[in-house]
Amino acid sequence: MTELPPPSTDLRWSQEARLRAIDLAVFWEGRVNRAELIRRFGISVPQATNDLRDYQARAPRNLRYDTRAKTYLAEQDFLPLFGSPSAEAWLLDGEAARGMPVGLMPRPSRQIDPWVVRRILQAKRAGMALHVLYQTMDEPEPAWRCISPKAFASDGTRWHLRAWIYDSARHQDLLFPRMLEIAEGQAAGDVPPDLHWERMVSVRLRPAERLSPGQRRVIEADYGMENGGVVLEVRLALLFLFLRRQRLDERKGDVLVELANRDEVELALKEIGGPGSTKS
Repeated sequence: MTELPPPSTDLRWSQEARLRAIDLAVFWEGRVNRAELIRRFGISVPQATNDLRDYQARAPRNLRYDTRAKTYLAEQDFLPLFGSPSAEAWLLDGEAARGMPVGLMPRPSRQIDPWVVRRILQAKRAGMALHVLYQTMDEPEPAWRCISPKAFASDGTRWHLRAWIYDSARHQDLLFPRMLEIAEGQAAGDVPPDLHWERMVSVRLRPAERLSPGQRRVIEADYGMENGGVVLEVRLALLFLFLRRQRLDERKGDVLVELANRDEVELALKEIGGPGSTKS
């Protein structure tokens, strides 16, 4: 669908936030008024009026004022000023529930101590190594490790730290809740490059071959596939976690999406098991 040209980049942050709110309200609800802006942003009536005038000046064909309802309504050929919005972001926003109920499946919260993350970030910025008392699931008692922070990473469920471990001379993934104590270390010095982190692996996805042509079409639309597939670039260090989370490590008959380049991906996976990378 055709979209309006992007708005000027000279907007202040607060002004842009309110214009985006107008744009989203009209897109999702089909209407917007001053009271809505006042409720959401705590602004004055004159400010809300100015924001609506500003929006109309930037997108003159998007709104019309209904004098009976005393609200601005979306025109038939409405086009979002800031481009097509994210449906998922709207569904996760509390504003969506005002239109119809939204249910989210609960999941256990994976805790991260912000002071631990802050300590690690400070060490990284200062070029310092850290001594960490770490509890693995392979040993009954924790042990001290000397580490040099590399990067933060997430599998979509929990966050972990990618770090160089001096004791084992390799890069590893460390979970924050398993860091029981942190003490200052020496200057990090020269740390070997993390080749598994730097290397990107192309993961080619396609609808499962067992599906009918009609079923394949809806899976292609669901995953944004073109020409029967989609390619995702994944860091080699995160490849195992990516495959497990997407159930791509399975060969069961009920999967809807499968690897189109399984041999290539499995060959890359073998590298993770070799020197230079492991999980804790």
